[in-house]
Amino acid sequence: MAMSKLRMMTLTVVGFVLILSISFIKKNIDLRSLSTAEGNKLLGHPDLSSYVYPNVIYGHVHIAKTGGTSINGIFANKFERVCGHKGYSYNAYNDNELAKQVKGPADGFEVQVPPEIMEKIGYENCDYVSNETPWEFWIDKFGDGKFHGIPLELHVPCRDRIDHLMSQCNFRHATLDCDASSDEDFFESVRGCFTNLMVRYHHELAEHFHVQCFDFKKQFTTYTQYMSKRLQPRRLESEPYIKRETNRPRDRMNECIWKRPDLLDKTNVYLLENVPYYQFCDYCMGSEDEITRE
Repeated sequence: MAMSKLRMMTLTVVGFVLILSISFIKKNIDLRSLSTAEGNKLLGHPDLSSYVYPNVIYGHVHIAKTGGTSINGIFANKFERVCGHKGYSYNAYNDNELAKQVKGPADGFEVQVPPEIMEKIGYENCDYVSNETPWEFWIDKFGDGKFHGIPLELHVPCRDRIDHLMSQCNFRHATLDCDASSDEDFFESVRGCFTNLMVRYHHELAEHFHVQCFDFKKQFTTYTQYMSKRLQPRRLESEPYIKRETNRPRDRMNECIWKRPDLLDKTNVYLLENVPYYQFCDYCMGSEDEITRE
């Protein structure tokens, strides 16, 4: 009786293993017969077969000290056909893997593609272009559909004016002269912090492109989600992304302007009246052209 039960248990186990083996073989056969989209889904890969090229090229106006290095690098690592001064999709995976090996911020690791190399590569295989360049570049290269008849949609990051100014001061190792004897002397110290601020954006861009804005604070959340519906995901993504720091940590306690409400007001007015970039952001944020408006 005991031997009979043992044989039955053995036959049950053998039968179970046989069923699993047949199922496994069938699944492998089915995999070969699946469409690319079905196979990708089953394997947990992004569906690359259904990607449709956007009917525009997206341009990111890299305003200094608005997180542009990070957004360019993250997008290149996350999406296909991202082209930028701070990163290209074609080698972003290996660049990020190399960045993981860098020890300590003093060693710094920053991917830069010089403008002449970008020009040599060309933009024919780009869905998203990020560039630290004078504003004329966009018109000369893409204005009025001259680039193979493909229109360009420009995206401009917007940041709080004073906070942005102080980040530029920090980058340039400059300080505001809060004890200046005149407003002009104080504003001279303000201008001394500008980091290519007057050359990256110009109102003339709106005459050639649809120019939209997005909130600096939402670029890694809402803006990235927005673009993820428009750009093709990479098959493989190097994670985690290693941020390339281009600025030293700020010490707000040593930024005198925060202790001077009178200078805060004057500076806000001065920046708005004299800097086209801040004028654009003041108009765009909260309007229908703000991508991150919720």
